[in-house]
Amino acid sequence: MKITAVHVDTLELEYEEPFVIASSALAAGPCDLVRVETDEGLVGYGEACPAYEFTGDTLWTVQDVIGEYLGPSVVGKDPFDVEAIVRCWERELFTVGNQAAQAGLEMALWDLQGKALGRPLSDLVGGRTRDGLTEVIAWGWDEPEELAAKTRTARELGISVFKIKVGDAPERDEQRVAAVRDAAGPVARITVDANQGWWDAKTAVAAIKRLEPYGIEFAEQPVRMDDLAAARFVRERVDVPIALDESVRGPREALAAVSAGACDMIVVKLMKTGGILNALKVNAIAEAAGVTVMIGNMGESSLGLAAHFQLNVALANAVHGDADLPSRPAGLKRDIGVGLRSERRDGVSVVVVPDAPGLGITVDQDAVDAQRVSRRW
Repeated sequence: MKITAVHVDTLELEYEEPFVIASSALAAGPCDLVRVETDEGLVGYGEACPAYEFTGDTLWTVQDVIGEYLGPSVVGKDPFDVEAIVRCWERELFTVGNQAAQAGLEMALWDLQGKALGRPLSDLVGGRTRDGLTEVIAWGWDEPEELAAKTRTARELGISVFKIKVGDAPERDEQRVAAVRDAAGPVARITVDANQGWWDAKTAVAAIKRLEPYGIEFAEQPVRMDDLAAARFVRERVDVPIALDESVRGPREALAAVSAGACDMIVVKLMKTGGILNALKVNAIAEAAGVTVMIGNMGESSLGLAAHFQLNVALANAVHGDADLPSRPAGLKRDIGVGLRSERRDGVSVVVVPDAPGLGITVDQDAVDAQRVSRRW
């Protein structure tokens, strides 16, 4: 099987409501849909969801980098040769940054592999270690009363894990976390993510100590992404585990983070690592150092989320996951993928990871056509 063509559609996926965090505020999610065609008629899909504040990618740089460099480099190659292809990007094209572009194209290659073999992606990276993922929902910087109301609605749907975006003034962060805890009840699980918002170590320590009484499971990215010494300072002075997200893109940053003793957990996202192959390497480094991983996401559609979920169920070291569905409150108005669903198990909503070949997702072409955008200043 040989690759014959690579195409990229640029989309903006509108949210039900704006999503506000410490580093950005979005009314729509940028999405580059990657389509890879082969001489055997199989088509593989991938999704790049760029976030310039984290990786430097934008909707248009993804299109340009794939169109001019990465796409031509894979034409004529076998989609099973992922290691050689990624090494070519790194050592012959000297790709710097552009992780989302690499991830979207590499994702399509894995989708092709699964379709060619008739097996889901999880089988290609080790097989499943768990059956389904507990559904998670993330809340942005809303007012406490609004968060409480949304949390009560989510609890009625069986959602029992809440990720709260913090990184605001510590007192406002405490009000938000307190509101969610009160509405969610004592058995619900709560995590917080500052997205670097507290910035310096002393502020982060003070903020986390204010939140500890509410039973948070861990605090994510409390300080600047480039300050591992600050992350270690925080970790040594609080009673909850520290997870690093923006600080760790690929294997080298993972090695630096665990060597510095800066975290208890690493958040793995394909848009940061540049794809599944590097995500597996990050996990191997973390696991060898006794550090767990959480498989996160960047707000992708069902297509990109499926890749994260398939990886999540395959990695025993992935003890947490951002298993949130686009169809939930504050999610996408119109998803471009079909195939993700949840079900109640003992009253808890669990995401059922597809077992169809590849990513296990069917692309909704009408939704793609309706949300395509043109380049503009």
